[in-house]
Amino acid sequence: MTQRMASGFRTALGRVRTMTTTLMICGAAAAAVIGGFSLITAEGDVAPAAAAPRTSVGVMSVELTPGYTVTRRFTGQIEAAARTDLGFELGGRITQVLVEEGDVVAAGAVLARLDTSALTPERAALEADLAALAADAERARLTLARNDALTERGFTSVAAQDDARLTLARTEAGMAAVRARMAGVDVRLEKSVLTAPYPARIGARMADPGQTAAAGQTVLVLFDTEPARARVGLPPEMAAGLAVGDRVTIALGGEELEATLRQIRPDLDPNTRSRSVVVTLPHGAAPVLGNTVALLLTQRVDDPGFWAPLSALREGARGSWSVMAVEATAMGDRTLPAAVEVIHSDGNRVFLRGDLPPGARIVAEAPDRVAPGQLILAQVE
Repeated sequence: MTQRMASGFRTALGRVRTMTTTLMICGAAAAAVIGGFSLITAEGDVAPAAAAPRTSVGVMSVELTPGYTVTRRFTGQIEAAARTDLGFELGGRITQVLVEEGDVVAAGAVLARLDTSALTPERAALEADLAALAADAERARLTLARNDALTERGFTSVAAQDDARLTLARTEAGMAAVRARMAGVDVRLEKSVLTAPYPARIGARMADPGQTAAAGQTVLVLFDTEPARARVGLPPEMAAGLAVGDRVTIALGGEELEATLRQIRPDLDPNTRSRSVVVTLPHGAAPVLGNTVALLLTQRVDDPGFWAPLSALREGARGSWSVMAVEATAMGDRTLPAAVEVIHSDGNRVFLRGDLPPGARIVAEAPDRVAPGQLILAQVE
């Protein structure tokens, strides 16, 4: 009995010790948690967190305008003031071609010749016929003069006098016919020489000595040395706003030149439905014929909006565009997006339409650097 009681006492004493140890461990853990929380709270009170720095961005003011001007380019082709496909009026064998492609010649310069060996003896024969007729005419005149003297003295009849007069007339008519035939030979000789009709530059050379050319066949292509022209097709409404003599701007060879409007055609091109205008290039220009040229025309578009740099645009969903507007708040300048519509692009600038009032400020460059609602440091550009 006594042993059983001692054993129960020892068991109860072990349980008390175990419980006491558990309570001590829990108390120590709680004390550690409370102490750590107090330490953190104390440190927070001593060193509060610093506010994040604001982003510095460049801003610009919106200036609304009733419209904008756009410079439109219309491409045309350079052509000579005059072009001539030159050939002989008569067929024959070419004996000389005196020019090369690219040569510059004066008006009346000899360019090529045909073989005239058959015309020389023909003209010589006509000259001989004319000399013979001239002798007959002289004899007829002498006979007529003698008959006139004899008739006055009554030694010859009137019939003999009439015969002498008619013989002289027939001889003179024969001489006129020979002279006409000689003139025809001279014309053929003249047309056997090809001359420049105006000061020109030689283009294509399409025949060589020894070649037989048909009548009208092109031997040389000539271009006038006068200032070149440009032919440009314009929309009818823009051509209607121009007048002959107007000064216009053209782009040629990387530079802009001033030209004069020379002609405006009254009809439309059936293929392009455009109206052709011809401008005379300035004297200092030396364009390559057939090269392209651009006619620059300024057009006014009445559509209210404002200009902004291309860098101010933000691309949105489904092809929409926006800018980052800047509003003043009690805490400072803050950003917010504003939807806009792109009306026209001019290289580094865009003409926009939106609901921004005059004087509103927008981020001028890299609006993606800031988020909507972000406080910023605005710098006026």
